[in-house]
Amino acid sequence: MPPAASPSSVRPIYLMIALGIVVSGWAFFPGWMSNDSLIQYREARAGAFNSWHPILMAWWWRQLDHLYQGPAPFLFQNLIMYWCGIGLLTKAIGRNAGRLAYIVPIFGLWPALFFVLGEIWKDVAFACSMFMAWAIVINAYCWQRKTSTLEKGILVILLVFAAGVKTNGIVAIPFLIFFWLNNDGVGRGIRLVALTFTIFSASVLVPFTMTRSLEVKLDNPLQYTQVYDLLAISVKTRQNLLPRYINERINLSQDELEKTYVVGQNDRLFYGYTKDLVGLRAPSLDEATKLQDSWLKAIKDHPVSYLTHRWDNFLSLLRIGHSTAAFVASPAVVQNEFHIKFDSNGISDYLSVMPLTHPWIFYPWVYHLLTLIAAAASFLKKTHRSLAAAVLGSSFAFIAPHFFIVPASDFRYLYYSYFCSLIMVCLAVLSFNRLAVEEKRVYRTGITL
Repeated sequence: MPPAASPSSVRPIYLMIALGIVVSGWAFFPGWMSNDSLIQYREARAGAFNSWHPILMAWWWRQLDHLYQGPAPFLFQNLIMYWCGIGLLTKAIGRNAGRLAYIVPIFGLWPALFFVLGEIWKDVAFACSMFMAWAIVINAYCWQRKTSTLEKGILVILLVFAAGVKTNGIVAIPFLIFFWLNNDGVGRGIRLVALTFTIFSASVLVPFTMTRSLEVKLDNPLQYTQVYDLLAISVKTRQNLLPRYINERINLSQDELEKTYVVGQNDRLFYGYTKDLVGLRAPSLDEATKLQDSWLKAIKDHPVSYLTHRWDNFLSLLRIGHSTAAFVASPAVVQNEFHIKFDSNGISDYLSVMPLTHPWIFYPWVYHLLTLIAAAASFLKKTHRSLAAAVLGSSFAFIAPHFFIVPASDFRYLYYSYFCSLIMVCLAVLSFNRLAVEEKRVYRTGITL
């Protein structure tokens, strides 16, 4: 067993992580706010919530707002989770990789991960909390120990938070829980599966229970996807299948509908004609039901058109066959009544042009391919296979539902999967480094290990 890391070897990690938080805070302060961010902050300030956006996120933002008004507390919360995750992963890899692990914090500045951190989005909060949770478990795994009581408590909080801020990402959580419990040796077989299901269910139910007593207006965010799918099928079949309330609001001919439809982009229809932040949401529960019925009927009657549209949209999301990046982030704060603003700086200016100058950095398929290659390397080298399988499963379980639900091709939608790619690459490097170390020992001692 390699010796424990000495204080001198751990100190550089602490320094790099502290520097990362400081640099990130300076570059992003007070946090970038899109229209989605502004809507949630308004809910947080008013204490009146809407299920169109994650209720837990707005509620928690309201609590943070008591400490310091604006997006800054939420920004630093995400930055702390992100850089602590980087630090723990560095420490974990360092057990066998030594000083080679110091390259991990440099990966933390990679634009595909770093750029989006400035935004106050549910995608960022989910990815950072899941990443830190993975880092805690991986650190315990690499040091061949169980998670401590403190670590268990932090893991539960992180998982509850992740489940609450991005409900369509909860399918990624069981893989983490399963590996965590398996590493802690709490059981095997049916007992391990049962415990995984129990903790997963609790992670999902706790946010729901916490927000039940709040004043919430019910709006199904799936409407955004439903309207987009109906537009696509209407264009492909050349018959207007949109519900009446939408047609009465936009009053577009068939030819105009066809011009409105763009693969990987729904904003043009949903928000472009209303010129507000409500868009084409159903004005009542009855209309929402009719919208859903129209959507389901259109899929049933025109499955080929639906699947063709979904496939084209998914390829656009992955940027397969595209030479440009989709929307990544915007270093800005939209106009607001709270007098919150962002002053650009050298780092934000540099990041803002990266999607134009180096679009390949923001192709999701690149990171998914890296994940697969790194997983294959771990399996072939027969090292860390259980961990590689868990991270791979979590990543692709997260990606898969987006085939059906994603309404556009924004880079942020698959943000968590890029963190999984970072973890997998680190594991692959660790696998090859471990084998190299063992080969040196065999060469020096003449003994097969």
